[in-house]
Amino acid sequence: MKLDFTVTPSTSNQLGVKGVGEAGTIGSAAAVINAICDALSPHGVTDIEMPATPKRIWNAIQSGSGQKGGTA
Repeated sequence: MKLDFTVTPSTSNQLGVKGVGEAGTIGSAAAVINAICDALSPHGVTDIEMPATPKRIWNAIQSGSGQKGGTA
């Protein structure tokens, strides 16, 4: 396997720097929270605030009935 890279400085700023791979990580946090809310929907949970700590998840399950997750 041969690896290579090309250096192409940005012309839009004085440092010539560009973003790298941040765009691929933007949606991951929302996807995890949506998965947690989907898993907890039978318990009446409709929202969990980030970060989804074990205590927030536990409080959300206990409060149920569509309540927002508790604070932790």
